[in-house]
Amino acid sequence: MNKKEINKVKEMFLDNLPKNKNGNIDWVKSTGLNIRFRYEDIDGYISIVKYEKGRVVISYNNEVFWHKPILTDALKKCRIGYYLRKRTCEFKYELRTNLKDNERDLIITDREYRIDKNGQNQKYYKYTCNKCGWTEGWILEGNLTKGTGCSCCYGRTAVLGINTIWDTDRWMCDLGISEEDSKKHTKGSNKKVKVICPDCGKTKRAMISEIYSNKSIGCICSDSISYPEKFVANMLMQLNCKFQTQLTKTVLKWCGNKFYDFYIPSLSIIIETHGLQHYYDNKNFTMSLEEIQSNDKNKKELALNNGIKYYIELDCRHSNLEWIKNSILNSELVSLFDLSKVDWDQSDLHAIKNNKIKEICDYWNNKEEWETTYSIASLFNLDRTTVTNYLKKGTKLGWCVYDPKYEKSKASSKNGKLFVKQIEIFKDGESLGIFESCAELSRQSEKVFGVKLLSSNISRVCNGKLKQHKGFTFKYVENKDKYVA
Repeated sequence: MNKKEINKVKEMFLDNLPKNKNGNIDWVKSTGLNIRFRYEDIDGYISIVKYEKGRVVISYNNEVFWHKPILTDALKKCRIGYYLRKRTCEFKYELRTNLKDNERDLIITDREYRIDKNGQNQKYYKYTCNKCGWTEGWILEGNLTKGTGCSCCYGRTAVLGINTIWDTDRWMCDLGISEEDSKKHTKGSNKKVKVICPDCGKTKRAMISEIYSNKSIGCICSDSISYPEKFVANMLMQLNCKFQTQLTKTVLKWCGNKFYDFYIPSLSIIIETHGLQHYYDNKNFTMSLEEIQSNDKNKKELALNNGIKYYIELDCRHSNLEWIKNSILNSELVSLFDLSKVDWDQSDLHAIKNNKIKEICDYWNNKEEWETTYSIASLFNLDRTTVTNYLKKGTKLGWCVYDPKYEKSKASSKNGKLFVKQIEIFKDGESLGIFESCAELSRQSEKVFGVKLLSSNISRVCNGKLKQHKGFTFKYVENKDKYVA
């Protein structure tokens, strides 16, 4: 047994002590008895001299410690270093001592006694950390002896100017963490804080460490697309690569009931972004690790047997820029694309901030009259069903107005004609003109009126769901509905 292992040995042998009717140690009846112990390199006996109010007076080596009775719980846990002269009331470390190893680099600058909740003196040391520069840290002597390092470096203490979210990961504020909270906590904090969704404005409480690892606050308006998928999608867009996300049997029948993250038809490539659940058991998933890995194997074999030339599986167990980037650079993608053209920071920013539902809804609000869910799906490298689902969700959130029945009737209008409602705009009751549609008014609004008007809100005013939008009111023009080819 090495020295480190010996120092961990602390054991009391209490089986011979009398018990009360509840099965607990009867400390009164234990008076006068000897108890065997092992403490680091010492194997010996202590005697119980007296019991009073949860504490016992003990003796060791013929010395009775009347002045320092010990709590029975502490005795059971073999916290007897003081009585064995393994621990003393003297400070172990001198001022200006430099404690340096691979994990820490601390200089002792002050020390003091503090009384703990049990009335015991504890030795504390103030230190300056040469790694992070913090000068206000305090640490227990026992922890210092164990090799514990700077609490700022390890994220246990948030220090503004060094390791708070505001200092290291301010992008988390863009996801909804307040500036105040970002200056009080580190990225690894398990504290739950109030966050405000930047997209829909809803508030909720979320754990900081989960926001950091998931790169999302998990709002109801979320598009549920993972950080790795958004990262890879942006990379492919930067490479001007035409791709399909969530490949299914609607595109290639051989997929059956399988889904694939990315499909690049021109090069016959499938890319899978494997998260943590593909490498470790995860209680948040209904499938076991073995089942997930078996499914991965079956998906790969199915794709290769049906003519897919390159099947690339990216290790995305960690959702951060460096990990995903390194996984990509260590894959076949290096030989298939010129990755020197990729702005990795842009991919990271896109993955953190982009809400695909919001993006689709904003585009829908300003689309050309001829554009449909099919054309938008193609533009955004999505399946049409995904686009319609996003628009339906966006309608519920008030981000757009999408009526599937109306859109279907437009598409099937006789001779391919589309039904359009003209819009009249007013300011302080005065008409400012008539426009061909909500979308047309939205497109011209900034140029004509100096303010960007959203198509969805124009429509909501017309339908009586809003009183006004940015100081303007609108109405459909009666008897002036028209058809356009």
